[in-house]
Amino acid sequence: MKDNVLTLAPGTLYVAIGPAASGKSTAAADFPVDAVVCLDELRREISGGNPGDQSVTPAAVARQNSLLNEHLAAGRSVLVDSTNVEPHVRAGLLDLAQLHGRETVALRFLTDLDTCLERNAQRTPERRVPDDVLRWQHSLSQDATPETLAAEGFTYVLAKHADTLPEIRFIVITSPDRRHAFYWATPAEHFNQMLTIWNRDEDMTAEPYEFADPLLVAETQAWIADTQRDTGRPSNVMVGSVENGQWVNWNLDAPRPPVPTW
Repeated sequence: MKDNVLTLAPGTLYVAIGPAASGKSTAAADFPVDAVVCLDELRREISGGNPGDQSVTPAAVARQNSLLNEHLAAGRSVLVDSTNVEPHVRAGLLDLAQLHGRETVALRFLTDLDTCLERNAQRTPERRVPDDVLRWQHSLSQDATPETLAAEGFTYVLAKHADTLPEIRFIVITSPDRRHAFYWATPAEHFNQMLTIWNRDEDMTAEPYEFADPLLVAETQAWIADTQRDTGRPSNVMVGSVENGQWVNWNLDAPRPPVPTW
């Protein structure tokens, strides 16, 4: 995927994949799509108020698929907010996207099991999932590896972290002849310090830069959060580099954008 250079087209189908209480609905509230289709909300509507009423799940799934068909046919980007941990469920969603010729993105929610169990215990009774069911969902979500999801037919597979992500800023560092550019990300609180350090180097110039793609930003945030958690200290990461007007390095699974101008 890192070798693909494209921007996700209008009408892309985003499929959340993760157990209950992994943060899918929280992320969906701010996700940059035209529409969100939430299976729990459809169960609530059909049952008259209970999002956990499994007896209405077949009707809710039928309504979900009807809405997805409507959005995809109209070219709207849409996020499916449900667990989607079972391969046959994902296959049905991929079939819908293929029917309309749409790209698909799998969003893997990587929240650990203990956190999911703790959050689930704090839910109201009608939204609480039995612990054995949640453990089963979590196990299946772990089986949905990037390689597995790519083999199933997803255009892209991205990790989505449900925990609070750090605010970040991007910097482009260029050579005097402007033939080489290096795109770095840093925690926002270290942004000015990093600019100052690089601009002390007479052979390089550092300037602020903004990537517009929210998925690219979110993946970079997750990368920095993971690195800080693993090392215990603030971290800077290089997103990619350009040489003579061509990408020569790209370190994210998110699609790399057209070569920036600076």
